[in-house]
Order: sequence, then C-alpha cells, then structure tokens
Amino acid sequence: MSSIKGQMKRDLSVRPKLTLRQILKLSVYIFLGLLLILFLIFYLLYLSAQREPEFYREAKSVPIEVQQTRNAAVVDKIRTLNNDFQNRNKSWSGTFTAEEINAYLAVEATKAGANLLPPDLQEPRIAFVSGSVVIASKVRQRGLSAILNISLGVTMPEPNKLVFRMRSSQAGALPFSKDYIAQVIADVLRRKWGNVTQGNEGGDPTFTIQLNLKNSTGRKIRVESFEIRPGVIQFAGTTE
Repeated sequence: MSSIKGQMKRDLSVRPKLTLRQILKLSVYIFLGLLLILFLIFYLLYLSAQREPEFYREAKSVPIEVQQTRNAAVVDKIRTLNNDFQNRNKSWSGTFTAEEINAYLAVEATKAGANLLPPDLQEPRIAFVSGSVVIASKVRQRGLSAILNISLGVTMPEPNKLVFRMRSSQAGALPFSKDYIAQVIADVLRRKWGNVTQGNEGGDPTFTIQLNLKNSTGRKIRVESFEIRPGVIQFAGTTE
C-alpha cells in the first residue's frame, strides 16, 4: 500500500506545471473561442431575422412598369369610390386585389410627401387569405433590421366596426411578441381613428375599431360589409 502511495506522489511530482504565461495564453484562446461561438449565434439569428416569406419575395419581384400600371388602376378606383361617397343615400362597393394594393404600396406610398408609411417601415407588401391579411415589411430601428411578418384576422361583426386578431408575428423565421406588435398597431390606429379597444381572444391579442367616417360634406359613411377572400378584399356600404 505504501509503495502505491509513493508511486502516486512521484507521478504528481513529475506532472508539468502551467506557467502564468501559459495560463494567460490558454485563457485568451478560450475567450476568443467563446467570442467566435457568440458571433456565429448572432449571425445565424440575424440571417433568420432576414428570411422573407415567399409571397413577399414574389410581390417585390414584380417589374416596376407592371406596378405603375396597377397603381394607376387603384388610384382610379379610389377616385371613383370617393365620388360615390359624396352622394346622399348612395350605395357603393369596392373590390381590391392584393396585387393592386401592393402596387399602390410600391409606387404611390413611396412618392415624396406621401407620408403614408411610418419611416421605420420599408417596402411593405400584403397577401389576402380567407378572413386574414398577411403583412410583411422591412423594419429598421437603431441600426438593426429584420423582416417583420404578421397575420391579422379581420371581421366586421356589425356596420362600421372592425375587429382585428393578431394570429402570428415573426421577425423573419423567428417568433416575435404578438402582444408587442399588437400594441404598436393599436397605438397607430388610435392616433388615426381615436376609438380603439384592445382585448384578447384565445390567447391572441385583439383590437377593435369603431369607424367614424364622413364625406366632404359631413355626411356619415356607413360600411355595412367587409370580407377578405384569397387574393381579394371586398367591402360595401352607403352614405347617409
């Protein structure tokens, strides 16, 4: 037994000891390795945040000449609707495709002085599915950028009342707080419409807008129906 203990002491005595210089060098290698791992993690997260939905890539790839033609058609539709709004007891309706609205966003909304989009949003595009609108846009804040992709369910339970339900929210391929995005949208809508009520349905944030629309002569515009189908949005109403 004593011989074994003696052998162990001899083995320990011959084990090389690290010098201070070697310890410092090893510490630097470990630190650089950790930095590299962190860099790779953040880089992968950055790439994930830049991932574009397929509909967004397709919408942005439409030639500008096509976008300009579609935008001109949208502007004509808006002008016709505005004229219909002015007539008392006039029934009116509107139908817009996602392609037309995307053309409007690509051409009209980017004109100097348009002020239709918040400065943090760039190149927004939409898609319509049954009962929902999907919105994707580049978002830049404090030197950081990502592709924000959200899905909003939209219903009209009664005339002039729209209910939005935040179904999903992503930054690229990464999940993003639905509550935060819903609050931002609600704040924007509140500044625009004034009357916005927030709630929750099945764990999804909701916000309700009570529309108070009037034409140029002060007559009330009553939106009586609102429907989203694949690729198309339709609405109809009357001017009282």
